This record gives sequence, structure tokens and C-alpha cells, in this order.
Amino acid sequence: MKKYRSRSVKNIIEELKVLQKQGYKIVAFEDDSFLADKKQAIQLFQGIINEKIKMKFIATAVRVDSSDEKLFSLMKRAGVTHLQFGLESGNQEILDFYNKKTDLKKIRNAILLSNKMGFFTIGTFILGAPFETKKHFEKTINFAKSLPLDSVSFLPLKYITGSELWCNAVQEGKISEYEYIVYADSKRNLGFYTFEELISICNKGHREFYMRLSFIFKLLIKSLRNDDFGFLQSYITLFFSNIFGTFRFLGFVKKTAFYDS
Repeated sequence: MKKYRSRSVKNIIEELKVLQKQGYKIVAFEDDSFLADKKQAIQLFQGIINEKIKMKFIATAVRVDSSDEKLFSLMKRAGVTHLQFGLESGNQEILDFYNKKTDLKKIRNAILLSNKMGFFTIGTFILGAPFETKKHFEKTINFAKSLPLDSVSFLPLKYITGSELWCNAVQEGKISEYEYIVYADSKRNLGFYTFEELISICNKGHREFYMRLSFIFKLLIKSLRNDDFGFLQSYITLFFSNIFGTFRFLGFVKKTAFYDS
């Protein structure tokens, strides 16, 4: 039976107060499903406001079904500036395969609401499901471009130990039970494309998304509204890292084996 431990709101607030005294300005909430417990989230952000904690916050791994205008308004007042969503795909059949329990309309509504509330939005997409084709990839890239996202990451699928994908691949003899991270790769009968081909498709997605005048103009306007060009600078840096960093990433992965010790 899978279990998880949850920190109390009081414990989190106390740590944030310590970090603020130490001079930290930005904190990222790292969680597999941030905002899953809305009651706790409301208590947390109301506590940040009540304790007058003056920091900026980034919320990672926000599910689209957690989108709520009242909650988002509270988060905005508490200092949340960025929301990162694991969107995975622009194809309903791929979302169903990953058991995301959502649909494209809900994804679009969540991003539209986030944009309306003034958050910087980040979308992560995964390419390389076992039956995914180039038509699927193109649909995902076009879907990403149709959303008012401020940043995207297109990444090759990973089989991570303990996940349903990983367990199925082990049972089918495609990967060893001692390998704890394996990238989708047709050379190992994990999908239709080699890892190198998936990296190339990810690069294509990044180029198509970021090399748009409409994207750059929208980012400039949002930076002006936030009266902080640090946002623009950070995203310019992110742009170059997304375009060129994947080459370093590819070289790193080729030289690295992930095994359980």
C-alpha cells in the first residue's frame, strides 16, 4: 500500500520565516501533486499572508484539476508568481495512456485561468509513449503553441523504477529490474523512435514554441505588468538553455548509466 507523509502548515510556515530571516527571496514548493489538498493549501497561503512573509513562490507539479479562481487569487496575494503544470501531451489518447484523469479542455481552461490571474505559467510535455507517432508529436507541439504558456519543456519519456510503465517493461523483459531510470528508445523496443530522434523532436518543439514574435511580445508585456524585468531575463536564459542545453543533456545521458546499487 502506497503512503505519503504530509508536513503541517505550521511547520512549513515556521521554515519560511527562518528562510526569510536568512535573506532568501524566492522559494519553490516541490511536490508531486501540489495543491492536491486544497484545504491545506488555503491554510498555508492564508498563513503566509497572516504572518506577513514577503517572499516570492514558485509552485511546481500543479494538476490542472486543482485550478480554482478563489484559490489562485489567494495564492497571488501570498506571493506566488509561477505555476508549473505537468501537461504531458496534446493528445487525449496519450493522456489516457498515462492515466492523467484529465482532458484537453480542462488543460486549456487551467492555463487560461492561470494566465488571467497573472501567473507565469510553465508547461511540461513528455514525448515517446510506446505507440506515439510523429503526428502525435506535431499535435502536442501545436497544442502547446495554442496555449498562453510562458515557458515549455519537451522531454523524452523516462521509465522510472516503481512506476507502472517501468513495472510493465520489466515484466516484458525490455529493461532490467536493476535499472531505475531508462529513457524511451526503439533500440530497446520502447517506442517507435530512438532516444536521439526523440531529443531532436524535443528540440524542434522548443524552437517552434520560442521562436515566435507573438511569444516574445507577450512575455515583454507580462514583464512590464509585473514591473520586473528579471522575469524577462530569466526566460531569455531559459530560451537559450532549452535550445542549446539539450545537446549537453544528450551527451551526458549517453555517458551515464542509471542502475540501482
